[in-house]
Amino acid sequence: MSTTHTLKSGHLDVGDGHQIYYEHWGNPSGIPVLFLHGGPGLGCSDHDKVFFDPEKYQVLFFDQ
Repeated sequence: MSTTHTLKSGHLDVGDGHQIYYEHWGNPSGIPVLFLHGGPGLGCSDHDKVFFDPEKYQVLFFDQ
């Protein structure tokens, strides 16, 4: 995913050697949104960001 408007990104340890990639994106004072995509292996991409105005929303994307 693009770093434009990215506040923070990384990998969250969820146990048993597994991690989830996350990206906190947009306006830190914006309307909070949790973006859930279709499932494992689908991934997150810049295309997912077109649904959100980065000045209006703060979005948490994650990839299983």
